[in-house]
Amino acid sequence: MIYTCQMIEFEVSKISGTHIKRNNLRKKLIAETNLEINKEINEIKKQIRCLKAQGLYESDFRKMYSQITKLEIRIL
Repeated sequence: MIYTCQMIEFEVSKISGTHIKRNNLRKKLIAETNLEINKEINEIKKQIRCLKAQGLYESDFRKMYSQITKLEIRIL
């Protein structure tokens, strides 16, 4: 699942305990989110490589490149 900063902070605030426990959960959720985002980016890049091999032009990939940019912005 891809979390936003607000969602992560909400999940962390529900945990009782020391700040270390909350920091560890925060790091774990951020790592999971970044991993999911990177997987999606890699899938799009893989599709682009396949389509380039088929002979399509760069202008055909504008929408895919914009999706990659939107996902890169979401990396925490």
